[in-house]
Amino acid sequence: MNSTDMKHYRSSEWSFALDIPKRWHSMPPQCTNSPNEVMRFASKEDGTHVLIVFREIRDPKQVFQEVSDAVQKVLASHGFGNFVPGTMTVGSRVAMTLDFDRSKDGGTWSCRHYFVADGTLRYTLGFGTTRKAEMFDLYDRMAQSFEFQAE
Repeated sequence: MNSTDMKHYRSSEWSFALDIPKRWHSMPPQCTNSPNEVMRFASKEDGTHVLIVFREIRDPKQVFQEVSDAVQKVLASHGFGNFVPGTMTVGSRVAMTLDFDRSKDGGTWSCRHYFVADGTLRYTLGFGTTRKAEMFDLYDRMAQSFEFQAE
């Protein structure tokens, strides 16, 4: 997946930028999923793949672990499990990751969230796929390209 052709997407409305595969499409948010959802990108090429971008106001005293714990509770109530936290660098910032999954349509829907913050603003990059082995390296690559844009 490191050879995937990418395009740089910039949202002046939501003050972020990141690289996404050229063949993925931007889609409107589904506010019934979360009022904090601002954008979706999706592909059905070789499986189903989604990136949901969430944007929320953040208490700078709140640590990522507290956010991750709260997200896990919500996701567990929707049938997700196998939660595995981690960390990585996104730009110059430390980001927390959270892997999880659930059964879907006879297979597994595998997800990875990346929690990235800047002052009083937090983004969650929520990736999901039916093809974890093929996609998680690409998801890391996409997340590492994430940039905060000045408002």
